[in-house]
Amino acid sequence: MDCVWAWGNQTVTAKTFGNQMNCFHKPTLIIGNKNYSTWSLRAWLMLHAFGVAFDEMPIKLFHPSNQEIVTTYTPLGQVPVLLHEDKTIWDSVGIALYAEKYLITQNIWGNQPHLAMSLLGEMHSGFSALRNEMPMNIRARRKIAPSPPCLSDLARFEAIVTEGFKQNGSEGYLLGEFSVADVFFAPIIFRLITYAKASDIELQSMTLYTKDACSSKYANLATTGVDRNRYSH
Repeated sequence: MDCVWAWGNQTVTAKTFGNQMNCFHKPTLIIGNKNYSTWSLRAWLMLHAFGVAFDEMPIKLFHPSNQEIVTTYTPLGQVPVLLHEDKTIWDSVGIALYAEKYLITQNIWGNQPHLAMSLLGEMHSGFSALRNEMPMNIRARRKIAPSPPCLSDLARFEAIVTEGFKQNGSEGYLLGEFSVADVFFAPIIFRLITYAKASDIELQSMTLYTKDACSSKYANLATTGVDRNRYSH
């Protein structure tokens, strides 16, 4: 169903709930460049890490050649979007919850579901200053002067990681067992690798995650998820 609305002299037609004529028997994920697009990376990691067989439809963000794809399949005109059978699932949290119910046979919540659910929600709605001042670019190394709100976000992340590792031992993951929380926190680790050392930001969480998790499935998958040549931001 399309929604038509007017703004000034412009009339815009948008697909309220996506393209109802989809017929994707194999899950297909529309995403941007995983080097820059944190939410694309999260959705890709979610499916890949939990063993979902899916096709990937990478697009060049903001490039005119992709407007037809975006307007055909995505109700918001944003990525990521998962297409499965006749269904359109948008937003990384929506994709994670749909995948958990219909595509994944493993436990995505780990051994502390209440914490994994809370951390997923906090990551989705919080850390705005960190996001704005530390845009993800996995291949880059850059120096910044973080603002007080950004430092507050970093302190919160530090507290979450150090307490998580303290409570849950040395499995190499945030809550002990690999969970959706590791998927959603992955881009912050890559942001810190880009900015922390160059900016003289010292965090215990960096040591914990780079020592343990960066040699694990979580970080290895995130690294292989960055395509260096096929498409650009």
